[in-house]
Order: sequence, then structure tokens, then C-alpha cells
Amino acid sequence: MTVQGPAASRALTATRWSTLLGLWVVMLVSLPRYWLLHDTTRLSLLAILAAVVTVALIALWCLMAVAERQRCRGAVGHLLVCLAIGGLLISAWHWVDVAVDYWAVVVSQGAALGLLIHVVLRLWRRRR
Repeated sequence: MTVQGPAASRALTATRWSTLLGLWVVMLVSLPRYWLLHDTTRLSLLAILAAVVTVALIALWCLMAVAERQRCRGAVGHLLVCLAIGGLLISAWHWVDVAVDYWAVVVSQGAALGLLIHVVLRLWRRRR
């Protein structure tokens, strides 16, 4: 099953898929944070949302055009680099600020910053 039309081709891009994948990664690495804090409400909601995003990732992959699927490799590589940079920046920030409570906080904040960097750079690259 493929989606036809200009709106569908614009909506199902490698950048959007990699951004959703980044959101899924941020959710997964945030699970230990709430586990360690014994925050069962947020932990449950995050687990449910991660499952929903998993289904969305699979569905979007199936609906995506072959050309966009091939572009996903580069977009995911860019995402991984941005996640690593975000993790390093947050680690440096917490090291300078001496505010590390849990390793899980640093990892989840680093992943969130990395996802933000990924999205901003991809949007900036598209606008130029």
C-alpha cells in the first residue's frame, strides 16, 4: 500500500521519520530516569507512548516511498551524531555545574538536546 499525491510525498520524508525515531530514542532513554525516581505515573505514560511511537515508525516506514527509505540511512546517521553531540554537551554542562543527580538524567537530557540539534540542523539545511 502506497500513499499518492503531493501532500503524502511531502509528509513522509526521511527527515520526519528520523525525527520520530529520535523522539522514540529519547523516550526509551528516559525510562530509567523515571524508574530510578520511582515515578510510576510518568513511567507508565512514557512506556505507552513509546509503544505508540513504535507502531507509528513501522507504519510510516511501510508507507514511505523507496527513495525516501534510502535517504533514511543518512538521516539516521545524522541523528546518531547529533545524539552523541547532545550527550557530550549535557555531560560537560553537568560536570561544570556539578549538578549530576543521576546518570539517567544526563542521558535523557543529552538525548533530548541531541534531538533538538538534529531537527534544527535538518531544517536549517533544507531552508538554505
